[in-house]
Amino acid sequence: MSESSEASKEQPDSVAILELIGFLAPNTRLDVRRTALQYVVSLSGALDGSASRLFMANDCAMGAAVCTLCESTEADRSQTLSALTNFSSGSPEVANFILTRSRCTQLAFDACRSHTMFANFAARLLANLSRHFPDRVNELLEQHEPKALDIIVDLFSTSSEDTTSSIVGYTLVNMSTLSAVRHRLVASSLLNKICPLTLVEEKKEMAADVLRNLAFEDALHPVLLNESDDYLVALVAPLADCSDDLSDEEIEKLPLRLQYYEGTREPSISTRQKLIEALYQLCSTRHSREYLRKKGVYAILRELDRATEDVNEKPPQQTGWIGGVKLLAAQQDHTLHALIGILIRLEDEMAVHPDIESLRSLE
Repeated sequence: MSESSEASKEQPDSVAILELIGFLAPNTRLDVRRTALQYVVSLSGALDGSASRLFMANDCAMGAAVCTLCESTEADRSQTLSALTNFSSGSPEVANFILTRSRCTQLAFDACRSHTMFANFAARLLANLSRHFPDRVNELLEQHEPKALDIIVDLFSTSSEDTTSSIVGYTLVNMSTLSAVRHRLVASSLLNKICPLTLVEEKKEMAADVLRNLAFEDALHPVLLNESDDYLVALVAPLADCSDDLSDEEIEKLPLRLQYYEGTREPSISTRQKLIEALYQLCSTRHSREYLRKKGVYAILRELDRATEDVNEKPPQQTGWIGGVKLLAAQQDHTLHALIGILIRLEDEMAVHPDIESLRSLE
């Protein structure tokens, strides 16, 4: 994440930079410090690599100054967090400095859970840092607050008028790439707070990302796919539509909440693709394949495929049917057809030895 700004085309020389850094001291007169900070924020938004070089130059003099100011003065935290977010956007080196040589990660977390006026900036910084180093962010936050993961999930799942709760979702997505975090999400009640969010407009893609990441953890499949069907419904409901042509027998096999479904299919190809990928990853284990067949998921996927074919027949010149949208549609079709190909077969037809616990072991 990088906040758009217009950085100067000509980078200031080293002497000017050292003078600028001097103005970032916490004891500098407020108006002078604010002017210097505004200039730093502008420089930090450059997308040509100069921002990270500026941060790291002279033994990270600029980086140390901004981090120290962030730690020292709450009044400047909107600007300092904004600058750190920009600096760290494309630079793992900057992210590493912030994580190892400052307490800005912990301050950002505290700002989010306290809903401070600069919480949005804090959430963006956490998203960047966790994208580069999810394991280290998780470790730092756990040391700072043992219930950090619970707090992040609560922030993400709570309805809010501001955008902080949605931005925090990016950090949760990044952390859910870690096996330990996946197990904690499933072992607690946290997953129950995430599942309903696949139907919430501003959070559906991030929720789908988290649920997809969980599907990569084969050991969790028996827990994810249990008789409560919360996880399964979260994956399948956005793929279903009230106009689906299902037989009575097919309806009866579906989870109770999907029988006689009155909702409409998720319009976002990107979100649908994430959910389809999650179902496909679940098929790595025999338990999940058999469970998906038992719950009649194939019928929903068949109807989705038919609906997708209808859309694909639209003329290419139609608005929005270009570039990335078309590529996503092709990816969805490929994964969807592979998934359908698995579910329409009986397990005995899979030619998988019963002793093989996961198809991933064959890769």
